[in-house]
Amino acid sequence: MKAHLLILLFFLFVSRSSFSQCVSAPPVPPDCTGTEPLVTDGEELHNSTTKWFYGATTMFSTLSLKGGTLVVCGDLSIDKFYMDSGTIYVLPGARFVITSGIGSGLIFTGGCYIYNYGTCEIQRNLSLVNNASVSNPNLIINATATSVFKMSNQYLVINNPHSWFVNRGSAEFWGIIHDPLASAGSVCLGNGSSTQMAVLINKVANSYSVPTGNACLYVRQFSQFYGQLTNNTGLLACLGNSHTSDSGCIPWGCQPNNWGSAQVFTSCNSCSALLALSVHFTSFTNNVTADYSNQLNWEMNTAVPTGMFRILRSADGSRFSVIDSFEKKESAISKFTRLDKNPLPGNNHYMIKYTNSNGYSINSKIVHTYTEPKNGFSIFPVPFDNKFIVRYAPGMRPEKIIITDISGRNIKIHYNIKESSQQVEIIVTDKVEAGIYIIHMVNNQKYTAQTIIKN
Repeated sequence: MKAHLLILLFFLFVSRSSFSQCVSAPPVPPDCTGTEPLVTDGEELHNSTTKWFYGATTMFSTLSLKGGTLVVCGDLSIDKFYMDSGTIYVLPGARFVITSGIGSGLIFTGGCYIYNYGTCEIQRNLSLVNNASVSNPNLIINATATSVFKMSNQYLVINNPHSWFVNRGSAEFWGIIHDPLASAGSVCLGNGSSTQMAVLINKVANSYSVPTGNACLYVRQFSQFYGQLTNNTGLLACLGNSHTSDSGCIPWGCQPNNWGSAQVFTSCNSCSALLALSVHFTSFTNNVTADYSNQLNWEMNTAVPTGMFRILRSADGSRFSVIDSFEKKESAISKFTRLDKNPLPGNNHYMIKYTNSNGYSINSKIVHTYTEPKNGFSIFPVPFDNKFIVRYAPGMRPEKIIITDISGRNIKIHYNIKESSQQVEIIVTDKVEAGIYIIHMVNNQKYTAQTIIKN
């Protein structure tokens, strides 16, 4: 395909602000007839030069692309491969392999295109960096549902805003690293595609895009996040039994397990294992009721088999704890509702975890709401141990706080008002037994009393 058409396709791709679909590869060239100009070992393919490979399985010592085009119809491996620009087509049924060769990684600096309709295997680390631009991008497309792209023991590194990997078939890596200069959506996954790796490192918000349908992302060992992975619920994240997400980097701003809107399956052996858990979340919403409770509503794609639902809540969107659970026994139900009658003061992040009878689990996306204090005040946690927090509405800063037992006896407390967050931290310094107590607050000569419970 001519360069100006490639550039036009790319402009069409990046101009879709919503990424309504993954960019498609150009039409596959006709299969080789055996009469096309045949590439030979040691050649350099320059601009306006197109060569074909066909015939018996072959290993080349050296091949260089410097703006030219290579069309692979057979089974070709290259030991020492160089590419500073140009285009590679791997036709259906063909196989193209870049071996470990000289041992160093490949660097695509712009104007590098791989369109794989067959099998493409790269046995060296590949970096998409440097001089790529809007008019001179790096673009790798695993073009069809039967296409296979392999970097099984190698890293793909994306660190340029005009470098993209599109997978419509099956892809395998040791890991994909999104460094800070990569763009959102620079990995675009087609409906039904499978992308597998041991390590995922993400330093860009929404680096993965699933514009339509569902795509599986399998991570078996390790992940690290400095931005949420996706804002698409169609990404099904399958996490291996030994998977861990880096928490040692929290002081430097990372957020473990920040999968964003992805639906997350834990204890998952491979993308094919998702067939064992055929259900997934189709919607999850939260509504604030008249009494300031949070009503959670979710729906599955089909009637849910026997299993367990757990409702998880977090104040910061990262550290979740179970606040409710129930066993699903009736198989004819796909819509569910649960009420959080005692939401946290301020920010509430919710996630639903479903586990089927075989132990497979899936997490919903995360929904967020802000809870205004009831009657100007809200209290958390309830019940409490020896301290709790009172959150007050704007203009409702308490001037005095007293706690009594139900007989009216004063309980010794210490409290600290944090005006920046509209919160009061209260520590009970008396030794008191579990039971019911009353908190009394005065604000602008207005008196409020509310019962509280101690564990």
